Amino acid sequence: MDLEPAKRRVGEEAALLVEEGMTLGLGTGSTARWFIEAVGARVASGLHVAAVATSLASASMAARQGIPLLELDERGVDLAVDGADVIDADLRLLKGLGGAMVRERIVAAAARRFVVIADETKLRPHLGGPLSVEVLGFGWHHTLALLDQTGASFSLRVDTAGEPQRSDNGNLIADGEYPPPIADPEGLASRLDAIPGVVGHGLFLGMADLVLVGGADGSLRRLEPARGGPAPLS
Repeated sequence: MDLEPAKRRVGEEAALLVEEGMTLGLGTGSTARWFIEAVGARVASGLHVAAVATSLASASMAARQGIPLLELDERGVDLAVDGADVIDADLRLLKGLGGAMVRERIVAAAARRFVVIADETKLRPHLGGPLSVEVLGFGWHHTLALLDQTGASFSLRVDTAGEPQRSDNGNLIADGEYPPPIADPEGLASRLDAIPGVVGHGLFLGMADLVLVGGADGSLRRLEPARGGPAPLS
């Protein structure tokens, strides 16, 4: 099933939320790419915006699209748009397969509105599956042992050469898989946050203000917290 048209549609829909003079948060990944390209097209047509990128890859893409880049400062951003790996019925997210979850969280938390864009395969009744955690290199063996005590077996992510992969922050990335459902995502997030050596993780809970979901059939749904479920978009 080719999901690129669905990803492109939600990216372009999210770009319609961008207003003149906004500061944007640019997510990372295959769906966020379509948002960046759509914003770039609007910039080429005369829109004036600036952006904070959540990864070096997204910064490079934004530069190619002519989107001016800024450092994140005390003013935050007006609108952050990013993808997700899993989205549950309460719009809680699993993120991090792209390895940028720490910067993504910082930007999402600094946004006045955080919009998530995804294809329909990312929707699940409950959270579960791969979860990524960014960890310090110092004492990582012990950090992973503590992570294992949370209910998943963690291992370092490696690159194509078999070397440990590092985030744009220079830290290691560990991946573990929790069988669905994760019974208490908020409790798990608290346990992960309390582990020395953990820099950040991919549980994004209570952060999404809007989720745009594209279907392979061309449909588009708009999901908002505590609003009674999906509503079709025209």
